[in-house]
Amino acid sequence: MTTADATGLAPRVSICVPNLNTRPFLPERFRTIFAQTFTDWELLVYDSYSTDGAWEYILELAGREPRVRAWQGPREGTPGSWNPCIRAARGEYVYIATSDDTMAPDCVEKLAAALDANPDCDIAHCALRPIDENGRELMAMSSWWRSAAFAESSGSLFAQPHARRAPFDGLLHLLGDSVYVSITQLLIRRSLFDRIGYFESTWGSVGDFNWNMRATLLANTVHVPDTWGGWRLHSTQATAGVKLDSAEHAVKIDSMIDHAIAQCEDSLDPIVRRHLLRRWAAEAKQLRDLTRELSSRQRHSVVQRRLHLAVRCCTSAAAREYVRRRMMRQPFSEWIQGRLAAAGCHSTLVPAANPGITQVGESRISPHTWSTREG
Repeated sequence: MTTADATGLAPRVSICVPNLNTRPFLPERFRTIFAQTFTDWELLVYDSYSTDGAWEYILELAGREPRVRAWQGPREGTPGSWNPCIRAARGEYVYIATSDDTMAPDCVEKLAAALDANPDCDIAHCALRPIDENGRELMAMSSWWRSAAFAESSGSLFAQPHARRAPFDGLLHLLGDSVYVSITQLLIRRSLFDRIGYFESTWGSVGDFNWNMRATLLANTVHVPDTWGGWRLHSTQATAGVKLDSAEHAVKIDSMIDHAIAQCEDSLDPIVRRHLLRRWAAEAKQLRDLTRELSSRQRHSVVQRRLHLAVRCCTSAAAREYVRRRMMRQPFSEWIQGRLAAAGCHSTLVPAANPGITQVGESRISPHTWSTREG
Protein backbone atom coordinates (compact mmCIF):
# COMPACT_ATOMS: atom_id res chain seq x y z
CA MET A 1 0.00 0.00 0.00
CA THR A 2 1.21 3.46 -0.90
CA THR A 3 0.51 5.89 1.93
CA ALA A 4 1.80 9.17 3.28
CA ASP A 5 -0.23 10.22 6.30
CA ALA A 6 1.45 13.19 7.91
CA THR A 7 -0.72 13.56 11.01
CA GLY A 8 -1.93 10.09 11.93
CA LEU A 9 -5.26 11.64 12.97
CA ALA A 10 -8.48 10.10 11.71
CA PRO A 11 -10.22 12.27 9.11
CA ARG A 12 -13.93 13.10 9.23
CA VAL A 13 -14.60 11.65 5.77
CA SER A 14 -13.09 8.73 3.87
CA ILE A 15 -13.43 9.19 0.12
CA CYS A 16 -13.16 5.81 -1.59
CA VAL A 17 -12.19 5.46 -5.26
CA PRO A 18 -12.50 1.88 -6.56
CA ASN A 19 -10.93 1.67 -10.00
CA LEU A 20 -10.54 -0.66 -12.96
CA ASN A 21 -9.38 0.65 -16.33
CA THR A 22 -10.98 4.09 -16.23
CA ARG A 23 -7.81 6.05 -17.04
CA PRO A 24 -9.58 8.57 -19.37
CA PHE A 25 -11.87 9.73 -16.55
CA LEU A 26 -9.41 9.80 -13.64
CA PRO A 27 -8.14 13.39 -14.05
CA GLU A 28 -11.68 14.79 -13.79
CA ARG A 29 -12.57 12.39 -10.99
CA PHE A 30 -9.63 13.48 -8.84
CA ARG A 31 -10.08 17.16 -9.71
CA THR A 32 -13.60 17.03 -8.31
CA ILE A 33 -12.26 15.47 -5.11
CA PHE A 34 -9.41 17.94 -4.61
CA ALA A 35 -11.80 20.81 -5.38
CA GLN A 36 -14.11 19.92 -2.47
CA THR A 37 -14.85 22.81 -0.13
CA PHE A 38 -14.72 20.27 2.72
CA THR A 39 -11.07 19.33 3.26
CA ASP A 40 -10.95 17.01 6.29
CA TRP A 41 -10.80 13.81 4.29
CA GLU A 42 -8.58 10.91 3.33
CA LEU A 43 -8.55 9.41 -0.16
CA LEU A 44 -8.48 5.62 -0.49
CA VAL A 45 -7.86 4.24 -3.98
CA TYR A 46 -8.30 0.52 -4.65
CA ASP A 47 -7.18 -0.51 -8.11
CA SER A 48 -8.11 -3.94 -9.46
CA TYR A 49 -4.93 -4.39 -11.52
CA SER A 50 -5.76 -1.96 -14.28
CA THR A 51 -4.04 -2.45 -17.62
CA ASP A 52 -4.75 0.95 -19.21
CA GLY A 53 -2.19 3.07 -17.32
CA ALA A 54 -4.60 3.98 -14.52
CA TRP A 55 -2.43 2.46 -11.78
CA GLU A 56 0.64 4.39 -12.89
CA TYR A 57 -1.41 7.61 -12.87
CA ILE A 58 -2.68 6.81 -9.37
CA LEU A 59 0.85 6.10 -8.09
CA GLU A 60 2.07 9.43 -9.40
CA LEU A 61 -0.84 11.17 -7.69
CA ALA A 62 -0.23 9.37 -4.39
CA GLY A 63 3.39 10.47 -4.47
CA ARG A 64 2.32 14.11 -4.49
CA GLU A 65 -0.69 14.08 -2.14
CA PRO A 66 -0.25 13.00 1.51
CA ARG A 67 -3.95 12.26 2.01
CA VAL A 68 -3.93 9.46 -0.59
CA ARG A 69 -3.59 5.76 0.23
CA ALA A 70 -3.50 3.53 -2.83
CA TRP A 71 -3.16 -0.21 -3.28
CA GLN A 72 -4.04 -2.99 -5.68
CA GLY A 73 -6.04 -6.14 -5.13
CA PRO A 74 -8.14 -8.80 -6.85
CA ARG A 75 -10.95 -7.92 -9.21
CA GLU A 76 -14.15 -8.28 -7.20
CA GLY A 77 -16.49 -6.64 -9.69
CA THR A 78 -18.95 -3.84 -9.05
CA PRO A 79 -19.98 -3.23 -6.31
CA GLY A 80 -17.77 -5.82 -4.56
CA SER A 81 -14.64 -3.81 -5.35
CA TRP A 82 -15.97 -0.98 -3.18
CA ASN A 83 -15.56 -3.06 -0.02
CA PRO A 84 -11.73 -3.00 0.37
CA CYS A 85 -11.80 0.80 0.53
CA ILE A 86 -14.68 0.82 2.99
CA ARG A 87 -12.93 -1.68 5.29
CA ALA A 88 -9.80 0.49 5.27
CA ALA A 89 -11.72 3.72 5.95
CA ARG A 90 -10.93 5.62 9.13
CA GLY A 91 -13.40 8.46 8.71
CA GLU A 92 -16.72 8.85 10.47
CA TYR A 93 -18.37 9.15 7.08
CA VAL A 94 -17.72 7.27 3.82
CA TYR A 95 -18.19 8.62 0.30
CA ILE A 96 -17.78 6.18 -2.60
CA ALA A 97 -16.43 8.19 -5.53
CA THR A 98 -16.74 5.76 -8.43
CA SER A 99 -13.78 6.43 -10.68
CA ASP A 100 -15.65 7.51 -13.82
CA ASP A 101 -18.03 9.90 -12.06
CA THR A 102 -17.97 13.44 -10.63
CA MET A 103 -19.59 15.59 -7.94
CA ALA A 104 -20.30 19.21 -7.08
CA PRO A 105 -17.55 21.12 -5.23
CA ASP A 106 -19.76 21.45 -2.12
CA CYS A 107 -21.08 17.88 -2.22
CA VAL A 108 -19.16 16.41 0.71
CA GLU A 109 -19.49 19.58 2.78
CA LYS A 110 -23.27 19.72 2.51
CA LEU A 111 -23.81 15.99 2.97
CA ALA A 112 -21.54 15.91 6.04
CA ALA A 113 -23.29 18.95 7.50
CA ALA A 114 -26.65 17.23 7.01
CA LEU A 115 -25.50 14.11 8.87
CA ASP A 116 -24.00 16.27 11.63
CA ALA A 117 -27.32 18.09 12.01
CA ASN A 118 -29.40 14.89 11.88
CA PRO A 119 -27.61 12.36 14.12
CA ASP A 120 -30.43 9.82 13.77
CA CYS A 121 -29.82 9.57 10.01
CA ASP A 122 -27.10 7.24 8.75
CA ILE A 123 -27.28 8.24 5.07
CA ALA A 124 -27.25 11.64 3.41
CA HIS A 125 -28.65 11.70 -0.13
CA CYS A 126 -28.36 14.45 -2.74
CA ALA A 127 -29.57 15.25 -6.25
CA LEU A 128 -28.31 13.39 -9.32
CA ARG A 129 -26.62 14.95 -12.35
CA PRO A 130 -26.34 12.48 -15.26
CA ILE A 131 -23.51 13.35 -17.66
CA ASP A 132 -22.08 11.94 -20.88
CA GLU A 133 -18.52 10.76 -21.43
CA ASN A 134 -17.44 14.38 -22.09
CA GLY A 135 -18.99 15.70 -18.87
CA ARG A 136 -22.02 17.34 -20.47
CA GLU A 137 -25.27 17.07 -18.53
CA LEU A 138 -27.81 14.73 -20.11
CA MET A 139 -30.96 16.79 -19.81
CA ALA A 140 -33.32 13.96 -20.76
CA MET A 141 -31.85 11.74 -18.03
CA SER A 142 -32.00 14.60 -15.52
CA SER A 143 -35.67 15.01 -16.35
CA TRP A 144 -36.20 11.26 -15.90
CA TRP A 145 -34.59 11.32 -12.44
CA ARG A 146 -36.87 14.16 -11.37
CA SER A 147 -39.85 11.88 -12.04
CA ALA A 148 -38.37 8.54 -10.93
CA ALA A 149 -38.98 6.58 -7.73
CA PHE A 150 -37.22 8.91 -5.29
CA ALA A 151 -38.83 12.08 -6.66
CA GLU A 152 -42.26 10.47 -7.00
CA SER A 153 -42.21 9.27 -3.41
CA SER A 154 -41.02 12.66 -2.09
CA GLY A 155 -43.98 14.65 -3.35
CA SER A 156 -43.82 18.32 -2.31
CA LEU A 157 -40.67 17.67 -0.23
CA PHE A 158 -38.54 16.72 -3.25
CA ALA A 159 -36.85 20.13 -3.44
CA GLN A 160 -36.63 20.55 0.34
CA PRO A 161 -34.32 19.06 2.98
CA HIS A 162 -36.19 16.22 4.61
CA ALA A 163 -35.61 12.99 6.48
CA ARG A 164 -36.93 9.67 5.26
CA ARG A 165 -37.71 7.32 8.12
CA ALA A 166 -36.87 3.66 7.88
CA PRO A 167 -38.27 1.39 6.66
CA PHE A 168 -39.97 3.59 4.03
CA ASP A 169 -37.20 3.72 1.40
CA GLY A 170 -36.39 0.07 2.03
CA LEU A 171 -39.98 -0.91 1.34
CA LEU A 172 -40.04 1.23 -1.82
CA HIS A 173 -37.55 -1.27 -3.25
CA LEU A 174 -40.36 -3.84 -3.14
CA LEU A 175 -41.74 -2.12 -6.25
CA GLY A 176 -38.62 -3.20 -8.14
CA ASP A 177 -37.09 0.16 -9.03
CA SER A 178 -33.93 1.77 -7.66
CA VAL A 179 -34.67 4.47 -5.11
CA TYR A 180 -31.11 5.83 -4.98
CA VAL A 181 -29.83 5.75 -8.56
CA SER A 182 -26.09 6.29 -8.01
CA ILE A 183 -23.79 5.64 -5.07
CA THR A 184 -22.30 9.09 -5.79
CA GLN A 185 -25.44 10.61 -4.27
CA LEU A 186 -24.72 9.16 -0.84
CA LEU A 187 -22.57 9.94 2.20
CA ILE A 188 -22.78 7.06 4.68
CA ARG A 189 -21.88 6.71 8.34
CA ARG A 190 -19.13 4.12 8.51
CA SER A 191 -20.89 2.49 11.47
CA LEU A 192 -23.80 1.54 9.20
CA PHE A 193 -21.62 -1.05 7.45
CA ASP A 194 -21.06 -2.71 10.83
CA ARG A 195 -24.83 -2.95 11.25
CA ILE A 196 -25.90 -4.26 7.84
CA GLY A 197 -22.74 -5.53 6.17
CA TYR A 198 -20.97 -4.68 2.93
CA PHE A 199 -21.84 -4.81 -0.77
CA GLU A 200 -22.52 -8.16 -2.39
CA SER A 201 -21.07 -9.18 -5.77
CA THR A 202 -23.66 -11.93 -6.34
CA TRP A 203 -25.80 -9.89 -8.72
CA GLY A 204 -23.10 -8.04 -10.63
CA SER A 205 -23.15 -4.31 -11.29
CA VAL A 206 -26.75 -3.84 -10.07
CA GLY A 207 -25.91 -5.25 -6.63
CA ASP A 208 -26.02 -1.85 -4.92
CA PHE A 209 -29.83 -2.18 -5.15
CA ASN A 210 -29.56 -4.92 -2.53
CA TRP A 211 -27.33 -2.91 -0.18
CA ASN A 212 -29.54 0.17 -0.54
CA MET A 213 -32.60 -1.87 0.39
CA ARG A 214 -30.90 -3.46 3.40
CA ALA A 215 -29.63 -0.08 4.56
CA THR A 216 -32.92 1.77 4.22
CA LEU A 217 -35.02 -0.94 5.84
CA LEU A 218 -33.09 -0.14 9.02
CA ALA A 219 -31.59 3.34 8.70
CA ASN A 220 -32.99 6.83 8.22
CA THR A 221 -31.87 9.03 5.32
CA VAL A 222 -31.64 12.82 5.09
CA HIS A 223 -32.14 14.37 1.66
CA VAL A 224 -30.00 17.35 0.66
CA PRO A 225 -31.47 18.91 -2.50
CA ASP A 226 -28.99 21.73 -3.13
CA THR A 227 -25.92 19.72 -4.15
CA TRP A 228 -25.36 16.80 -6.52
CA GLY A 229 -23.46 13.67 -7.34
CA GLY A 230 -22.51 13.02 -10.95
CA TRP A 231 -23.41 9.83 -12.82
CA ARG A 232 -21.58 9.35 -16.08
CA LEU A 233 -23.24 7.27 -18.79
CA HIS A 234 -20.79 5.81 -21.30
CA SER A 235 -20.20 2.63 -23.27
CA THR A 236 -17.64 1.10 -20.88
CA GLN A 237 -19.35 1.78 -17.53
CA ALA A 238 -20.05 -1.17 -15.25
CA THR A 239 -23.81 -1.07 -15.88
CA ALA A 240 -23.59 -0.52 -19.65
CA GLY A 241 -24.72 -4.06 -20.47
CA VAL A 242 -27.67 -4.16 -18.07
CA LYS A 243 -31.03 -4.66 -19.78
CA LEU A 244 -33.59 -3.42 -17.31
CA ASP A 245 -36.53 -5.01 -19.14
CA SER A 246 -34.94 -8.47 -19.43
CA ALA A 247 -36.04 -11.62 -17.63
CA GLU A 248 -32.53 -11.97 -16.25
CA HIS A 249 -32.72 -8.56 -14.60
CA ALA A 250 -36.15 -9.36 -13.16
CA VAL A 251 -34.77 -12.52 -11.57
CA LYS A 252 -31.91 -10.52 -10.03
CA ILE A 253 -34.28 -7.91 -8.61
CA ASP A 254 -36.49 -10.57 -7.03
CA SER A 255 -33.45 -12.35 -5.61
CA MET A 256 -31.99 -9.14 -4.17
CA ILE A 257 -35.30 -8.25 -2.53
CA ASP A 258 -35.65 -11.70 -0.96
CA HIS A 259 -32.05 -11.56 0.27
CA ALA A 260 -32.46 -8.09 1.78
CA ILE A 261 -35.61 -9.12 3.66
CA ALA A 262 -33.95 -12.29 4.97
CA GLN A 263 -30.87 -10.36 6.10
CA CYS A 264 -32.83 -7.63 7.87
CA GLU A 265 -35.94 -9.34 9.23
CA ASP A 266 -34.50 -10.06 12.68
CA SER A 267 -33.60 -6.38 13.11
CA LEU A 268 -36.93 -4.99 11.91
CA ASP A 269 -39.60 -3.73 14.24
CA PRO A 270 -41.82 -6.74 15.03
CA ILE A 271 -44.88 -5.02 13.54
CA VAL A 272 -43.04 -4.32 10.29
CA ARG A 273 -41.62 -7.82 10.17
CA ARG A 274 -45.00 -9.44 10.63
CA HIS A 275 -46.70 -7.41 7.90
CA LEU A 276 -43.76 -7.70 5.53
CA LEU A 277 -43.48 -11.46 5.79
CA ARG A 278 -47.21 -12.18 5.87
CA ARG A 279 -48.51 -9.81 3.21
CA TRP A 280 -46.45 -6.93 1.88
CA ALA A 281 -43.65 -8.90 0.19
CA ALA A 282 -46.09 -11.21 -1.58
CA GLU A 283 -48.39 -8.37 -2.66
CA ALA A 284 -45.44 -6.41 -4.02
CA LYS A 285 -44.19 -9.45 -5.93
CA GLN A 286 -47.59 -9.70 -7.62
CA LEU A 287 -47.40 -6.02 -8.59
CA ARG A 288 -43.87 -6.44 -9.98
CA ASP A 289 -44.92 -9.48 -12.00
CA LEU A 290 -47.95 -7.66 -13.38
CA THR A 291 -45.90 -4.60 -14.34
CA ARG A 292 -43.41 -6.82 -16.18
CA GLU A 293 -46.20 -8.70 -17.90
CA LEU A 294 -47.78 -5.47 -19.14
CA SER A 295 -44.41 -4.13 -20.24
CA SER A 296 -43.83 -7.24 -22.34
CA ARG A 297 -47.08 -6.53 -24.23
CA GLN A 298 -46.11 -3.03 -25.40
CA ARG A 299 -46.11 -4.18 -29.03
CA HIS A 300 -49.78 -5.05 -28.79
CA SER A 301 -52.45 -2.49 -29.61
CA VAL A 302 -53.94 -0.29 -26.89
CA VAL A 303 -57.25 -2.14 -27.20
CA GLN A 304 -55.56 -5.51 -26.81
CA ARG A 305 -53.61 -4.35 -23.76
CA ARG A 306 -56.68 -2.93 -22.09
CA LEU A 307 -58.68 -6.08 -22.80
CA HIS A 308 -55.89 -8.20 -21.34
CA LEU A 309 -55.76 -6.03 -18.22
CA ALA A 310 -59.54 -6.19 -17.82
CA VAL A 311 -59.40 -9.99 -17.91
CA ARG A 312 -56.56 -9.98 -15.35
CA CYS A 313 -58.63 -7.77 -13.04
CA CYS A 314 -61.17 -10.56 -12.72
CA THR A 315 -58.68 -12.81 -10.95
CA SER A 316 -55.84 -10.59 -9.73
CA ALA A 317 -55.92 -8.18 -6.79
CA ALA A 318 -52.64 -6.75 -8.07
CA ALA A 319 -54.28 -5.93 -11.41
CA ARG A 320 -57.17 -4.19 -9.68
CA GLU A 321 -54.74 -2.18 -7.55
CA TYR A 322 -52.75 -1.28 -10.68
CA VAL A 323 -55.85 -0.06 -12.54
CA ARG A 324 -57.15 1.88 -9.55
CA ARG A 325 -53.90 3.78 -9.11
CA ARG A 326 -53.57 4.46 -12.82
CA MET A 327 -57.11 5.79 -13.04
CA MET A 328 -56.64 8.01 -9.96
CA ARG A 329 -53.10 8.98 -11.08
CA GLN A 330 -51.67 7.96 -7.74
CA PRO A 331 -47.98 7.00 -7.52
CA PHE A 332 -47.30 3.46 -6.37
CA SER A 333 -45.18 4.85 -3.54
CA GLU A 334 -48.51 5.73 -1.93
CA TRP A 335 -49.26 2.01 -1.84
CA ILE A 336 -46.24 1.64 0.46
CA GLN A 337 -47.27 4.65 2.54
CA GLY A 338 -50.77 3.23 2.83
CA ARG A 339 -49.48 -0.07 4.15
CA LEU A 340 -47.28 1.71 6.70
CA ALA A 341 -50.13 3.96 7.79
CA ALA A 342 -52.40 0.95 8.30
CA ALA A 343 -49.67 -0.56 10.48
CA GLY A 344 -49.54 2.54 12.64
CA CYS A 345 -46.97 4.78 10.97
CA HIS A 346 -48.09 8.07 9.46
CA SER A 347 -44.81 10.07 9.30
CA THR A 348 -42.51 8.53 6.74
CA LEU A 349 -41.14 11.87 5.49
CA VAL A 350 -40.38 14.69 7.95
CA PRO A 351 -38.60 18.06 7.73
CA ALA A 352 -34.88 17.75 8.41
CA ALA A 353 -32.82 19.74 10.87
CA ASN A 354 -30.98 22.60 9.20
CA PRO A 355 -27.17 22.16 9.24
CA GLY A 356 -25.54 24.55 11.66
CA ILE A 357 -28.85 25.66 13.22
CA THR A 358 -30.14 24.46 16.58
CA GLN A 359 -33.82 25.17 17.01
CA VAL A 360 -35.46 25.38 20.41
CA GLY A 361 -37.49 22.27 21.03
CA GLU A 362 -36.24 20.62 17.85
CA SER A 363 -36.92 16.88 17.94
CA ARG A 364 -34.57 14.18 16.82
CA ILE A 365 -35.54 11.89 13.97
CA SER A 366 -36.09 8.60 15.70
CA PRO A 367 -37.31 5.19 14.55
CA HIS A 368 -41.06 4.76 14.35
CA THR A 369 -43.10 3.80 17.35
CA TRP A 370 -45.44 1.22 15.90
CA SER A 371 -48.98 0.54 16.98
CA THR A 372 -50.36 -2.97 17.15
CA ARG A 373 -52.87 -2.38 14.37
CA GLU A 374 -53.01 -4.87 11.51
CA GLY A 375 -52.35 -3.48 8.01
